[in-house]
Amino acid sequence: MNEKNKQEYGYAINPVYSQTRKESIDLEALRKHRIVSLTDGDVISDQLKILDTQVINILQEKKGNSIIITSPGKGDGKTLTSINLAISLSQKIDKTVLLVDADLRNPSIHKYLGIERVKGLADYLLGTADIPELMINPGITKLVLLPGGMPVNNSTVLLGSPKMRMLVDEMKERYPERVIIFDTPSLLDSADALVFSSLVDGILLVVEAEKTTRRDIEKAISLMSDKPLIGTVYNKAM
Repeated sequence: MNEKNKQEYGYAINPVYSQTRKESIDLEALRKHRIVSLTDGDVISDQLKILDTQVINILQEKKGNSIIITSPGKGDGKTLTSINLAISLSQKIDKTVLLVDADLRNPSIHKYLGIERVKGLADYLLGTADIPELMINPGITKLVLLPGGMPVNNSTVLLGSPKMRMLVDEMKERYPERVIIFDTPSLLDSADALVFSSLVDGILLVVEAEKTTRRDIEKAISLMSDKPLIGTVYNKAM
């Protein structure tokens, strides 16, 4: 079925996870962790739907399908934004989502989703695991997680390696209808996000209202001056 017919007949993607490990989710635990994308009628959930529409429109203009989400400093809400945006996008009729924990210094997405620490991206880059055995469906249709795995100190080297570049290229080309979201470390704490930024089609910068300083925002934007920065998310603005 071509793209025109998919749109005309309301084509929906319903993936079958034959190799991907499946996990069940605790909706109450998600709400406690401020993961609200599955809650209809929630104000933040509605704002996320606006955000995911904007992201899709920009990626379509760029003919791309991948973004990184980062922040000026720690604690600005980039990981929660990554998870909530990924879930929100996965609810769209014609999209699947791959959420990658690329914060290899402090991988934490699995914790928010109630998944025990498992092998992940760092293990793949270190040559101790293969990608198919690392993928997890966290009980949400059309969403797949690639966890960060074991914390590492040489994350900048790993994320800037040819092996990482080849992996990202394969992810982007194999499933063009899939949106790929990479949660990366904050910009002012390491070079990881800068190194990784050349591999993706767009960058979202998350700042926390009344916490992130103007100076840090300006520093972060300056670092992104020649990068594909597509927007800024003001977290906790309400």
